[in-house]
Amino acid sequence: MNVFSFKLLLFFVFFLLVNNALLADKHLEVKKLYDLYSNDILTIDQLNSGLDKMNLNNQNINSLISLRKDGVISENDFIEGVKRVIEDLSGQESEIEENDNIIVADSNTYEFDTEINMIHRYVVGDFEYGEIWKYKFTLVDNKITEISLKDSKDIDLVKFSKPKFKLLNENKFSIRSHIIVIDSPADSVRFDFKGQFKNNKIVGETEITYTGSDAPGTVIVKATTK
Repeated sequence: MNVFSFKLLLFFVFFLLVNNALLADKHLEVKKLYDLYSNDILTIDQLNSGLDKMNLNNQNINSLISLRKDGVISENDFIEGVKRVIEDLSGQESEIEENDNIIVADSNTYEFDTEINMIHRYVVGDFEYGEIWKYKFTLVDNKITEISLKDSKDIDLVKFSKPKFKLLNENKFSIRSHIIVIDSPADSVRFDFKGQFKNNKIVGETEITYTGSDAPGTVIVKATTK
């Protein structure tokens, strides 16, 4: 068998795996796709395409794949993690839940709210305790492609500059970015959010830190998820 025919056979197997996913155990199909990807037979785009067709191209599955490829978790832990994600998704499909904290607009777009619970004593008039901030961000390959922070009236509060997303262990993550406060564009400030994907919610805390020459490193505002 020549190389060209061998590759055609591999791609045929790949598409056959995807098309039969509904008839077989999904966690085994995910493992087969991962094995093909880890052996450089499938590209990341082909892997994502296969997961899309099984409705499993989500943050949790992508995190497990990254951890397995980096050798952080064992094969058994990977399989058990995939099983849990599939079970959670099945549970979500079987019941309708109302949740004010997070709306999943698609597999990679997240919306959630935080409430201001700390204001530095030197900050006057710009913020109020109990004020609600509304967040929305989109991830593609663990990179932020869109992000916004608005008030309760849906008005933009800041503009982000090169936001960085970092995925940590146990579904924890962080977002850091320099920001321009629309009402005070001359201020030098940094945005940090430390959060976790937990039970179909995002939980965590925002810190706005002053980075100007007067008092660099001073946290001026904190807000936590509702």
